[in-house]
Amino acid sequence: MGPVMPIAHFDTDILIVGGGAAGTMAALECADAGVRVIQATKGRATSGTTTVARGGFAAAMGKGDSPEAHLADILKHGGELIDAELARTWVYEIIDVVRDLEAWGADFIRGPDGELDLKAFPGHSQPRACHHYDTTGNMLTKVLSRKLHADARIEKHSLASVVDLIKRDGRVVGAWGVDYRHGHLIAYSAQQVILATGGGSGLFYVNDNPPQVTGDGYVLGFRAGVDLLGIEMIDFQAMCCSPVELFGFAPHPTGFINAGAVFRNRAGEEFLKRYFPGTAEQSTRSEVILAMAQEIHAGRAGSTGGIFMDATQVPIEIIQKQIPHVYKTCLHRGIDIAKTPLEVAPGSHTWLGGLEIDTDGRTPVEGLFAAGETAGGIHGGNRIGGSALAASMVFGRRAGRKAAEIAKSARVVPPQLGDSAIPELERAWLADVLRRSDGPYQGDVRMRCRMLAHEKLGPIREAGTLRDALREYERIEREDAQTMRLASEAGAGAKVRGEELESVLSVRNLALLGRIVASAALARTESRGAHYRLDYPVADDATWRRVTRARYGGDGRIEMLSDPIKEIVPRAA
Repeated sequence: MGPVMPIAHFDTDILIVGGGAAGTMAALECADAGVRVIQATKGRATSGTTTVARGGFAAAMGKGDSPEAHLADILKHGGELIDAELARTWVYEIIDVVRDLEAWGADFIRGPDGELDLKAFPGHSQPRACHHYDTTGNMLTKVLSRKLHADARIEKHSLASVVDLIKRDGRVVGAWGVDYRHGHLIAYSAQQVILATGGGSGLFYVNDNPPQVTGDGYVLGFRAGVDLLGIEMIDFQAMCCSPVELFGFAPHPTGFINAGAVFRNRAGEEFLKRYFPGTAEQSTRSEVILAMAQEIHAGRAGSTGGIFMDATQVPIEIIQKQIPHVYKTCLHRGIDIAKTPLEVAPGSHTWLGGLEIDTDGRTPVEGLFAAGETAGGIHGGNRIGGSALAASMVFGRRAGRKAAEIAKSARVVPPQLGDSAIPELERAWLADVLRRSDGPYQGDVRMRCRMLAHEKLGPIREAGTLRDALREYERIEREDAQTMRLASEAGAGAKVRGEELESVLSVRNLALLGRIVASAALARTESRGAHYRLDYPVADDATWRRVTRARYGGDGRIEMLSDPIKEIVPRAA
């Protein structure tokens, strides 16, 4: 059969999938190396989850601090399961990244002495968070966006969703997807592909990520043969469930805590003192989230299912200094946090696992790299604050540098991909979707995937609900994902049709991702990090001081394996 939609073909040395900090750093490296590079982004680069890093990111740049001290804190408080060499790589290289960012115009706050004003974050033995008050991510997004858009060497494809990778003879040679601005299909031929699509927070109903972040990179790499490491480990953050004007807003709890806020249950008890008498609000983020989840599960939540983050006893001038953006955002929506506690519950913030990589971002599949939140092993069963954005920038840069180096030296000539680059079954399925007038609406199936994760894959887990989730995701893949229809508005024009197709294709990714997470969570029969099993309430180091490894089996099966933690190798003097 002929194509159901026109197919545009592109040829490049490096294809970067993703528009956040990792993808943009990779693109800049490729351009500097003199190779052809295309950056394909669902939104408009620079975008992604960079903006949600409000409070800053960690770099050992203070007097008396060192990358080795930073690494020691990560390994001590990171819920283990970390590849120490990956962690060591970024704690050293983030220092150079900070210097480059400042050269590009980043406005990190400095004190009267001209030194960086480094914030203290829980889990860190030294103040080491570079920041621009509580708008760090927004500031960096603007800096990277300006630099990216000023660089004519980088071919930018915005509003383009990559659906799957193309392999030939065991190596990745390109990708295909949907250009949903113009409503046609796209096929890329490339020497190397870098996946930097962010995490999978879109799987959860409550999250603070842009709606396009749906775990695409995990699924693309997984289907291509790359194992997913520690994918059950998710970094939950406190997000608003009331007042209704703020639903889903992530109010930067670390900033609240630094300002002096306390967490209370429905009875008004400052419950963190009961869980962690020595540290209370100064406990690590995962400890705070887990205590919140246990209070909610025990029936001590407020009327909309959360607990209360209370800054009403904090002087207004401290609030305005520590969290000015949050204060103004809430005030703009009619809520004065100096007078009204916020009701918050755990929502998906960042993901800690991901595709297997080495220190240059290479996956075990030739021709394929991963960086940023898409990559695994960098973080463990927990993540101390300030780690995600720092690691994303470092590994985005490293992936871009190594991919360009390989492209220049090896000069693999990718095959010329005709229309057959998009599999016949996929084109037939797309044709059917475009014609279909019955079946479940794709938006409803998407919401079912998200509510399922919200209800059964959160911080509190048990075998029964995990098996329920697994069965339902399998059913969605088998039934609903095969019979979904587009909204009636899809017939209005190419752009709307493209947007609906992008969404219907991402639903398939969400369903598979939900099945993978449920499988990995079910396999880990213990509690660790911010993940509490009601049926296995303690950490079991004898059995589970290991990293889960999800592998793509034949016929869509998921094989669950595990590896011992890689022990740290002392650094040569």
